[in-house]
This record gives sequence, structure tokens and C-alpha cells, in this order.
Amino acid sequence: MAVRDYLVIFLGVWIVISAVLSPSTEVFLTVALIGILITLEVGEFYLAEETKEGLKYSAYFLLFVFLVVVVMKVYEILNG
Repeated sequence: MAVRDYLVIFLGVWIVISAVLSPSTEVFLTVALIGILITLEVGEFYLAEETKEGLKYSAYFLLFVFLVVVVMKVYEILNG
């Protein structure tokens, strides 16, 4: 098996385990973002260019969702 295959297996297992163990959607999306960022960092030299681009767009989207969640939580705290 190539390193690329191990990275895909890692990300798949990471997503499934985080989906099962996460208490909320916000936590799941944050943990999924962490998994994608780990995969991109470790597999930068092993992944195909199309795969890297897809993961980067997914990471950008999840970063935006993370920003929205943080803003909502800050708003919730400020309104007490």
C-alpha cells in the first residue's frame, strides 16, 4: 500500500470516529477540520494535486463554518 492509501484510510477513520463520538454538529465539524488539516500537512508530498485541491477547499469551507460557530458562541455569551 502506498502512503496515499494510508492517508485516505486515516482521514476516513478520523471522520467516522469523530462523527460517532461528537456530542454536537459544531464539535464534529471542528474535529473534521483538524483531521483534514493533519492530512494536508502530513500528505502534502504524497497526495495527488486534485486531492489536495479538494481537501483545501473542504478546509476553507470548514474554517468558515468554524468562524461562524465562534461568532455565534461569542454572541451567545455576550447576550448572557
